[in-house]
Amino acid sequence: MVVCASLALLAGCSGEGESGSGPGAATSAAGSGPAGSGTTSTGADTADSGTGTGTGTAAPAGQLGAGPADPSFRADPARLPETRSQTLRLLRAVTAGPDGYGPGYERRTPYESDPADWPVLGTDCVWRQESLPAGVLGSLTRYSRLPAGAGKGEVRTAATVTVHRTVGRADWEMAETLEEALRCPDQQLRATERISGLNSIGAGYGANGNTSADDVLLEMGKYLNPDLGEKATSYVWDQVRLGPVTIAVVVEGGEGYAQGDLLAAQARAVAAMETKVRSELGARK
Repeated sequence: MVVCASLALLAGCSGEGESGSGPGAATSAAGSGPAGSGTTSTGADTADSGTGTGTGTAAPAGQLGAGPADPSFRADPARLPETRSQTLRLLRAVTAGPDGYGPGYERRTPYESDPADWPVLGTDCVWRQESLPAGVLGSLTRYSRLPAGAGKGEVRTAATVTVHRTVGRADWEMAETLEEALRCPDQQLRATERISGLNSIGAGYGANGNTSADDVLLEMGKYLNPDLGEKATSYVWDQVRLGPVTIAVVVEGGEGYAQGDLLAAQARAVAAMETKVRSELGARK
């Protein structure tokens, strides 16, 4: 299960509680924050061949991390989207909304990103929106929130699903996301929103408790947003790959919430989206 994999990665990643790791998803409802990993890479040109090296834990094509590629998921080529309309249908069927996290969550405004947008982290560690690269069919983010109450602060979430043309390019997205935390441990999302102290850990199938996906990435850090209060709050990011599809969920904020509460809500949404991807694209038995 994704929940188990996420908690296992957390245990191996940080014993420092709230100070953990992570760059990542579409954190801004205005669309100026990351919504996946759009950083360009010199390896992107080779990704279409399926020989890209994947995340920082990756091995040759068809094999990621310390274990083999996930044997439980095989995409049916006939069910993979090829057109914009097919891609949008899949994205809207899979991407989590408020009900994916648990009781009390509601939509943020705007609720959905533009599927033609792609976030890019510049050399200045500032996120910007650009047009989709040629290797991406579409990417959709849905924004949700758990309103403040009962002495606890607001929690903000964003779920992103990206459909790549090839497994190799999806693999490179995972690699670039992992590298972004190393290149930019402090990142600017919007004029008043920042994430800092990012750390990350990745695990291929069969490593660090990952028995769910081809690849898993967990990142954590601190989130600073004056709209949610003066204190820095938690930033947790989880991204998985199933074939050419990447799934990501970011959870931010929530003064008064334990980091484990945020991770549980995040893992619930990721697990539900994994199940939907398997149902939509998996080879029929």
